[in-house]
Amino acid sequence: MSIGSNIKRLRVEKKITQEQLAEYLGITSRAVSQWECDRTTPNISLIAPLTNIFGVTADELLGIDIEKSNEKIEEYLLKAKKARIEEDGLEKRTAILREANSLFPRSYKIMERLANSLVCEYSRKGIKDYDEVFSICNRVLSECTDSFIRYEALYTLGCAYNYAEKREEMLEVAEQMPPFEFCREFFMLYKMNGDKGWRERQKYLNSLTEQLLETLGCLTVQTHDDGSFVYSMEDRIEMLKQKVAIIELLYPDGDFHSMAQEAEGACSLLASLYLQIGDTENCIYWLMKCCDYVIHFDTYYFEDKHTSPAFRRYCGGGWIKENCLSHSAEFLDYLSSDKKFDKIRTDPRVENAIKRLEMVAKNP
Repeated sequence: MSIGSNIKRLRVEKKITQEQLAEYLGITSRAVSQWECDRTTPNISLIAPLTNIFGVTADELLGIDIEKSNEKIEEYLLKAKKARIEEDGLEKRTAILREANSLFPRSYKIMERLANSLVCEYSRKGIKDYDEVFSICNRVLSECTDSFIRYEALYTLGCAYNYAEKREEMLEVAEQMPPFEFCREFFMLYKMNGDKGWRERQKYLNSLTEQLLETLGCLTVQTHDDGSFVYSMEDRIEMLKQKVAIIELLYPDGDFHSMAQEAEGACSLLASLYLQIGDTENCIYWLMKCCDYVIHFDTYYFEDKHTSPAFRRYCGGGWIKENCLSHSAEFLDYLSSDKKFDKIRTDPRVENAIKRLEMVAKNP
C-alpha cells in the first residue's frame, strides 16, 4: 500500500477526520486530502509526528513490507521465550531481545518484553538499578496505543519499582491498573462461548488458581507493622496444608505441571515450621512431599497437556532456571547444607530423598 493509503487507513482506524489531522500537524486539510489521493506525499519532517499520532512505526506508515517485519519480530519473541528454560536462560533472553530491539526500535512489543526480561534477570541477581527498565516502560506508555501492551508495560514497571524499593512509585502504577472486576477475563467469562470461550475459561481458571495460591502463601508470612506474624503457627501450618490440598484437588493423579513449584514451596515451609516446634515426623513427611514435587517439576514436559478435567488439553507454559540449576539441584543443596536439617539428615527416608534428587540433578 502507498503512504497515502496507509494514512487514510490509520486515520479512519483512529476515528480522526482530515481536518483534525491537519490541525494536529499544522497544515491544511487539503494537504491531507492530496496525500490520501496519492497526488502528493508528506514532507519528511512530518513522518515522525504522523507515527506518533497513529502509534505505528515509520516502516508501517511508509508501507515497507510490514508483514515480513512482523513475522521477524514474532520469530525473535518466540526465540526469546524458548531461551528462558535454557542454562543462562535469562541472559540469553535479554541478549536476543536487545538484538531484536536494535533491528526494530519502534516495536513496543519487543520493548516491553526486553523490560520484562531485564526485571527477571536483575531481580534474581539482586541488582537495584532499574533505570533502563523505567525508561523503556515509560516510553511504551507515552507512545504505544495498544491497550494490552500498555498493561503489560505497567505491570513490568510496577515490578521494577518494587525491586528497586520505590514503594510510592509502585503504588502509583498500581492505581493505573483496572481492579479485578473490570478485567477482560472476568467480562469474557460470561460473554464468550464455543471453543474460544472454553480456552479463555481454562486460561482464566489457571490465572485464578495461581493468584489464589500466591495469596495464600503471602498470608502465611503476613506480619503486623511491628514485624510479628499476623497468624499463629497453627494457622500458618493449616493455610499451607490448604494450599497443597487445592493443588492436589484441581490437578489430580500427579498432573501438577508448573503448579508443582507452588506445592514445593508450601511443603518446604511446612517442613521448616514443624521443625521449629520439634515435630520431626511431620517435618520429614513434608520434606518427602517437597522432594516429590521438586522431581516432578524437573521431569515433566511442558508441551504435555493436562489430564485433569478442568485443564484438559491446556498447557500453561515453561519456567526459568534459577542460577542455571534444576530445581532438584537447588533443593539438594538446600537439604544437604542447611544446618537446621542436621538432626534428621541421617534418617533413612531423608537419605533416600537425597539419592533421588542426586539422580535427577545429574540427568536433567
